[in-house]
Amino acid sequence: MKERYMVTLKDISKRTGVSATTISRVLNNDETIAVSEETKRAIFETAYELGYISPRRRKKLGNTLRIGVADWKVIVNPEQDENLNALKFFSETAAPGQKIEYVRMEPGEVADVDGIFAFGELTPDEISLLRKSTRYITFINGGMRNEDSDCIQVNLDLAWERALPYIAGADSVGYIGGYFQGDGYTIGLKRNEHALSLIKKLGKYQPSQVKTGDFTQAAGCCMMQEMIAQESVPAALIIGSDIVAAGVLQALREAGITSGKDVRLLIYQDIQSTQLPAGQYAIMKAYPNILWKKAIQMLLEQLQGRTETITTVITPKLLIQD
Repeated sequence: MKERYMVTLKDISKRTGVSATTISRVLNNDETIAVSEETKRAIFETAYELGYISPRRRKKLGNTLRIGVADWKVIVNPEQDENLNALKFFSETAAPGQKIEYVRMEPGEVADVDGIFAFGELTPDEISLLRKSTRYITFINGGMRNEDSDCIQVNLDLAWERALPYIAGADSVGYIGGYFQGDGYTIGLKRNEHALSLIKKLGKYQPSQVKTGDFTQAAGCCMMQEMIAQESVPAALIIGSDIVAAGVLQALREAGITSGKDVRLLIYQDIQSTQLPAGQYAIMKAYPNILWKKAIQMLLEQLQGRTETITTVITPKLLIQD
C-alpha cells in the first residue's frame, strides 16, 4: 500500500490536464471555484483510480479517522444510537489499533469526514451531496449497486425463504408492520410488501389479519389489541420491526395470549431498536455481526488505497428465541 501514498496532485494533473492548484481546491470541495461538473468528475475519478491520499488523510490514517454515519433512512431510537454504538464496538475487532470517531450526519449536511457509511435507499441527489463530504463511501442495504463505491446488500428474498418453514405449518398467517413517510421516501414499504407476498404465496391472506401503522411500540400494541378485539388473531404473525414487536408482545401478554404457544411470531429486525421482552419467537436478523465488521474493513481498505469496488451480499439469520 505504501506506493499508493506517493501519488501526488501532479500525477492527477498529468492525467487530467488540470492544474494541481485547481485539483487541490476541487478535492477539498471548494464551492467558490469555477469548474464544470464534468471536470470535477474527471478529477475525483482520476484521484480515486490512482489511489490518491491527501496529506491530511495520510496523517489521519496514522491517528484518528472521522467516519460519518448517514442513517436517516432507517428507523432508529435516537436515545440509544444503535448504529454508532455497534460500529464503535466492532471497530475494536475489525480494525485493532485504528482510532475511529463515528459521527451522525444529518440530511443535507456536508461534513468534515474521511469516509461515510450510508444506510438505506438514497436518491441520486443525496448521493451527490454525500460525495461532497468524501469520495469514500460504503452503502449498506441501499438496494443498489454503485459502480463508484462499495456496497453491502442484504438478501431479503433468500431470508424470507429460509424463514418460511417457521410459519408455513400455521393454519393462518397475519402481519403487523410500520411505515415512516419521509421527504420523498417511505421506510418499511419493501418489508411490508415482502411479508404480504409471502402470506399470499402460502394462500393464507386475510385482510382482517393484516395491519400497518406507525413505527412505534404504542402502535404495535394498538394494532395487536385491535386484532384481539376483532377475534382475528392468526396462528402465526409476521412483525415488521422489533420496536413494533415490543408493542405486540405487550398486548398479547395483557390479553393472556402466549407467544410461541398460542401464536407463532416471526420478527423482522434490521437493526436492534429496542430490547424485546422474554418470550418464544423467531427473529429474522438482517444485520448480523459479520455485516458491521465487513463494512468497517471495506471502508478502511478504500481509505488505504484500494481502488476496486466491492459488492458484498449478506443473508439474514433466523434466530429462535426460547
